[in-house]
Amino acid sequence: MTKNYIKFKNRIIFVHIVIMIIWIGFGFRLFNIQVINKLSSPQGIKIESVKGLRGNFYDVNGNNLTQNLTFYRIGIHAKKISNNEDLLNELSECTGTNKEVYLSKIKSIKEYIELEKKTNKNCEQLQKKYPNALIIKKSFKRYYPEDNLVSQIVGFTNIDDKGISGLESKYNRFLEPISGSKLSKRNGLGIKISDPTLPSKEAQDGANITLTINKEYQAILRDELILQMEKVGANASMGLILNPQTGAILSMVNLPDYNPNFPNDFETEFQKNKIVTDLIEPGSTFKIVTMAAALEEDISLTDEYNVEGPYNFHNIKMIEDSEPHTVLNVKEILAFSSNIGTIKIAENLGKKSIYDQAREFGFGTKTGFDSSAEPAGIFREPSKWSLSSMHSIPIGYEISATPLQIAMSYAAIANGGFLLKPYVVEKIEKHDDTIIKNHSNTKKRILSQSHAEKLVLMLSHTVEDGSGKLASVSGWNVAGKTGTSKKLIDGQYSEKEFISSFVGFFPAENPQLLCLIILDSPDVSKNLHWGSMSAAPVFKSVMNRIINIDKSISISRSKNKKVKNEPILIQKNIERKIEYVEMPNLIGKTVRDAFSELKKAGIKPQISGRGLIVSQSIKSGIKVEKQSICILKAELKE
Repeated sequence: MTKNYIKFKNRIIFVHIVIMIIWIGFGFRLFNIQVINKLSSPQGIKIESVKGLRGNFYDVNGNNLTQNLTFYRIGIHAKKISNNEDLLNELSECTGTNKEVYLSKIKSIKEYIELEKKTNKNCEQLQKKYPNALIIKKSFKRYYPEDNLVSQIVGFTNIDDKGISGLESKYNRFLEPISGSKLSKRNGLGIKISDPTLPSKEAQDGANITLTINKEYQAILRDELILQMEKVGANASMGLILNPQTGAILSMVNLPDYNPNFPNDFETEFQKNKIVTDLIEPGSTFKIVTMAAALEEDISLTDEYNVEGPYNFHNIKMIEDSEPHTVLNVKEILAFSSNIGTIKIAENLGKKSIYDQAREFGFGTKTGFDSSAEPAGIFREPSKWSLSSMHSIPIGYEISATPLQIAMSYAAIANGGFLLKPYVVEKIEKHDDTIIKNHSNTKKRILSQSHAEKLVLMLSHTVEDGSGKLASVSGWNVAGKTGTSKKLIDGQYSEKEFISSFVGFFPAENPQLLCLIILDSPDVSKNLHWGSMSAAPVFKSVMNRIINIDKSISISRSKNKKVKNEPILIQKNIERKIEYVEMPNLIGKTVRDAFSELKKAGIKPQISGRGLIVSQSIKSGIKVEKQSICILKAELKE
């Protein structure tokens, strides 16, 4: 019995071993099908999003105003690889981070460990080598290479790359990329399985937007406004340069401004494009409307008026001129900015004539600029005018307008009588070069050619012999008008706070550039609050510098037969002698060396960052006026 038991026991053990082998084989096969391969199971396929790039902004000459910086987040499944040493060595070599830093991190008991939160080093080739262990995720960050220069025009994006300010917000739908997708197949161990048959959808980059802004013009205008604000003690300033023939905005500056790379470091108020959004009383720059209405009523430029002051208007208010005169003709009334003379002309014209002409010039109506925040301005119908309105409105009070509205009214005079729609977007272009939007001009005739020419003549006289003398550019015919208006504070006109302005264009015979300058609250104690003293000189400085760098202005001028004199680019200023120096090349120099070199040349530096200079606002080799501001950007090189 013992022998039989042993005999059967051996057979039983043998059968159990065979059965176990069969079950093991079956189990392995089942595991291979269900877990390892998952060839047909949707659980083994993962949809991965592929993000495209946000479209960029460019200036009119193709210079980048925005960029998309690429960053990588790197993590590791340390337990999914037998030899971390090789991986970490290669990763350290790629990123430049000491391997010991990584070694200290992977001591964590966590399954997934993040090694790099944000690196600009592309190590994606290592992911292919270590697909089971290394996870690399690509992301993008909006970057503004010009810092403050065009901040209020372009705006900025949030952390999710959505435009929330300026044109970034206005045209977000065009700039945003269309995400793509791809399918990835993994086995049960998490290892990717190559399968070229899996469908995928390519991401589409966002559309690029070319602006009418000229980066060099923008830098010049900003430099000169900064200098003048310091000189006259102004709290803020605005400046605008446009082509009066087309309405294209070439430069638009509001100070103080902000850096869109660090928007939270600045006051929200600094983000506003105040040239478009803020309302001011135009003051004497509005007098051109009264003069246009006079021409419509066939009043001659030689008609004379007694402008002896003070003028008691309906026993309501005493009107005075800044300088006393006796008798002035219409042309001289504008040239010397006589309040008394302007009001007497308006009296002859009547409310309706002034109102109708102002409406034709666009006051009380939006210009149509690319901004949802643009107001129409305040300009009441004649039925709502008070007795005092006739001594206020003709000289630019009791009316509120944006600086852009004021500029466009003068553009209508410069171009022969057409009110244009200002614009800053030249074209929107897809990544495949397909044009989505191209600018098309819209214009409305509001003045006859002859009346426009007469107004140009009057404005030229204003610069040659009147209040705008400090805006004159030697060798060029300039047309323009000064403006000075008291600020309305708590319902009362201040005697200490003024808006100082000048708007002009040149060459007067064939205007190519129109420039508006506004300074907020220049120093009254030094008599610098007048537009003639504070705003007009900025126009001169800006135009002198533009003439030096943009030869197309000279070419357009030389074609005009009326012009006799050649441009004189270096001349004596009424207040000071202008000296020009050649801008050195500072790229690659240290901050200390760049500062020293600019100081030696007589140029004022504004430096952001540290390390080596990577950009300069004024190109090397360009002759600039001494005491000009050059904005430098420095970066630490790895």
